[in-house]
Amino acid sequence: MSLIDSLNWRYATTKFDSSKSISERDLEKLKDIVKLSPSSWGFQFYKIFVITDPKLKERLLPAAYNQNQIIDCSHLFVFCSYRSVFEEDIDQMIAEFHKLRANDDNYNKESTDNYGAGAKKSILNMEPNRQAEWLKKQCYIALGQLMVGCADMHIDSCPMEGFKSDEVDEILELQSQNLTSVVLLPMGYRSSDDKYQHKTKVRKPNNLLFEDK
Repeated sequence: MSLIDSLNWRYATTKFDSSKSISERDLEKLKDIVKLSPSSWGFQFYKIFVITDPKLKERLLPAAYNQNQIIDCSHLFVFCSYRSVFEEDIDQMIAEFHKLRANDDNYNKESTDNYGAGAKKSILNMEPNRQAEWLKKQCYIALGQLMVGCADMHIDSCPMEGFKSDEVDEILELQSQNLTSVVLLPMGYRSSDDKYQHKTKVRKPNNLLFEDK
């Protein structure tokens, strides 16, 4: 199938078939899709919890307003942004740049160090609320790429912002890890009786969505 066909096939799945599970092979592909996602500065200041434990899903269910996708899905991805960025976080990523690019043609260590210094100046000097908002946006870049990847693999998903972040943070003990939950993505396979899979997809017409200049 073409990517456009896959995107027409996908929908926000409201009812998963709890008897079907994503294979380990496909799960690794999904993780690679997230890993390869672009992010500002290339730093990926977020972490994704991949939840399959039924008991943990049950604990999270009330925090997600009892939406059954949480417990019926095969895998629940919880996208968590850093609460704030510290100098050592940037240093860690610059060290990865050095390690992974050291053998590249014309690699310039000094240029990379300057890149890190520029990142520190930009990121660490952000007003706290602005930095927090910027960090959360990084999760959505990865989320969007993962959802497209799911569609291309014919794996169903349902992005969810309707949950109590503070409760999820407490259950997953995120605050002590400098993390906060941003968005949930239950994934798996649609139930045959999910009526929404048969509905015509509704989107804005191009003349309202795009404007050529």
